[in-house]
Amino acid sequence: MVEADSAARGAVVPPIPTERFELVSMSMDFMRALVARDLPSAEAMIGAVVPVDFPDQLDNFLQFRIADLSADPTAQPWLGRAIVLTEVDGTRVIIGSVGFHAPPGPDGRVEIGYRVESAYRRQGVATEVARAMFDWASDRGVDRFRAAVSPGNVASLAVIGRFGFRQVDVQIDDIDGEELVYDLDGWPPTA
Repeated sequence: MVEADSAARGAVVPPIPTERFELVSMSMDFMRALVARDLPSAEAMIGAVVPVDFPDQLDNFLQFRIADLSADPTAQPWLGRAIVLTEVDGTRVIIGSVGFHAPPGPDGRVEIGYRVESAYRRQGVATEVARAMFDWASDRGVDRFRAAVSPGNVASLAVIGRFGFRQVDVQIDDIDGEELVYDLDGWPPTA
């Protein structure tokens, strides 16, 4: 039980490096600090400046991921990660989030989600961090991916299009409304 409690409170999950960023796992304690709007504590835990509106932008995400980690603390490496940029002066800043909705399901598939702060959009951030997550999952034997995207989210549709995702369904999400569902089988993509 001590081991499970330790994992739930914030197991040390190694960050995933990319060319420009570090993808830092969001621990249960970090997410709870965000929900409480305790940004100083959250910043101390993650080692980066947290944007003031970050908790608001991630409200639904935080509720789901806290519930997920409460049920299965071992899921943490698969779930939310902060996209951390180290500025020229050494300041570390969160510029978005990325992660899978859950560990691999029975069919071996994981669904990716990401969000980039508006000041950092249109700079290839989502493509870079999604690729890093796919590489990380592939290193763990997972090569089946899903993405659910609002039909009007042109930027996200372009990101998944770069990887060769193909539309397989349409769904209605209780929070986000209509979403186009895309799958990708095989990593790295052959096209």
